[in-house]
Amino acid sequence: MPAKIEITAATPADTQQLAEIYLVDRQQDFPWATDPQLADFEHDTKGEFVLVAWIDGQMAGFCSLYRLANFIHLLFVAPGYRHLKVGEHLLAEMRQYATEPMTLKCVMENEAALRFYAKVGFQIVKADRDAFPANYTLRDTHTEQYIALQSLDS
Repeated sequence: MPAKIEITAATPADTQQLAEIYLVDRQQDFPWATDPQLADFEHDTKGEFVLVAWIDGQMAGFCSLYRLANFIHLLFVAPGYRHLKVGEHLLAEMRQYATEPMTLKCVMENEAALRFYAKVGFQIVKADRDAFPANYTLRDTHTEQYIALQSLDS
């Protein structure tokens, strides 16, 4: 039976667990991140809207949106919850808060993430090979899922 995923807006009580997921993933998967710390989460998400995914009462991942630019800044899924569609659910819910198709950046070397984003409707719109690390900008193509855009079409 597929896991039931609940999505909620982050609260101050969630900060410690969110910071732990962020730190562990950055330590394991982001070799360019120099000396990551627990405090980085609060600093890096300041002013952003954060959604949290829960499975059986356990935090499974999170997604942050910089609303002024409709920019997905962070999408992290805890290692034990990968391949359960947590990221897909977080992005689907975040579309309800964006006012236009969201964009995000993904490191060029992160082939698994690029495959995931393509599967959920994001397309590469720009390549920045001079950035460190080199990255792509991707844009969401699922405009039919944005409430803000639906009301404009009516």
